[in-house]
Amino acid sequence: MGARLRVFLTQKQDETLLNLRKAKVPQKVKDPAEVIRLNAHGWYVEKIAAHFSWASQTVRVVLHKWEKFGIESLWEKPGRGGKQAWKEEDIEFLEECLKKEPRTYNSFQLADKLEKERSIKLSPDRLRRVLKKKGIIWKRASPSHKGKQDPKQREIKQSDLDMLELAAAAGEIDLKYLDESGFCAWSKPSYTYYKKGEQKRIQQTKSRGRRLSIVGIFEPLSSFLYGLVIGGVDRKAYIQIMEKEAQEAAQMKRLRIIVQDNGPIHRCQEVKQLWSKWEGQGLYIFFLPKYCSEMNPIELEWQHIKEDELAGQMFDDELELAYAVMEGVEVRGKRGDYRTQHIKFKSLHPT
Repeated sequence: MGARLRVFLTQKQDETLLNLRKAKVPQKVKDPAEVIRLNAHGWYVEKIAAHFSWASQTVRVVLHKWEKFGIESLWEKPGRGGKQAWKEEDIEFLEECLKKEPRTYNSFQLADKLEKERSIKLSPDRLRRVLKKKGIIWKRASPSHKGKQDPKQREIKQSDLDMLELAAAAGEIDLKYLDESGFCAWSKPSYTYYKKGEQKRIQQTKSRGRRLSIVGIFEPLSSFLYGLVIGGVDRKAYIQIMEKEAQEAAQMKRLRIIVQDNGPIHRCQEVKQLWSKWEGQGLYIFFLPKYCSEMNPIELEWQHIKEDELAGQMFDDELELAYAVMEGVEVRGKRGDYRTQHIKFKSLHPT
């Protein structure tokens, strides 16, 4: 057995290699630098190989290159490896397109755009990997009404809402969020685990059925009160759920704020006549600015119920759909650590 392979470093060389481990250099430079330092500090080749999960021969090659070329051995010589076809500004161009253009792109469309407008040819697969390293991933898009918003009005309302949230966090008031949404028997297909090379097909039911509407009042981390009705939520259902909130506020003798949008049933004449009564009971309404649904956290609950709990399911009738929605609300309540309560409306088609 020959002598153990060992390199020796000056103090300056050791400091240089240590700094490389902390510098913004490729990992293929950092690892050999650490290999050389460990060997100089007494680690045998076999121990270094086990530490990096390398072959012993790979460690020896690194050490021999160091002995022959010194610090230059850590860097690849010009001309080795494939040349990068794109530049940073090419990817920045795509980022701007994704951010500003009012449409969505997949990797094939982006690769085509890059070739046509920047004369850079990258395969969709390669482009996906490049974008992923830049933090740009394939994800679901959502509709936005930001272009219709009044920025000044939104800023004022957001400031007021922030103050209400602080008061609620301090226990001074109850702050809740109201909104309506709807479901149908045909939910949108989603992703699922399935055997490679095959596609799971969801069989549609005979009829799409009537719309199942839901109105809910959400207090994050505390409660979710909701009711279901066939068709749209009318003013009677809205008044019923608000009357319940007003009665509770009066019983508790505690200020309660309901945050909601400017839907027609929220501002109809019959409802307006009840505002003074509700305020006397301790219930007040905070109206969000127009086209600012993102300021209402209950919107996320609707999204999760539709995309997580009901996605990819088909229902035979409205009753089966209603039970699925109720189960979805219960699941969200457990995950969000809040209690749920279902009320029945005195309407033509209560659920």
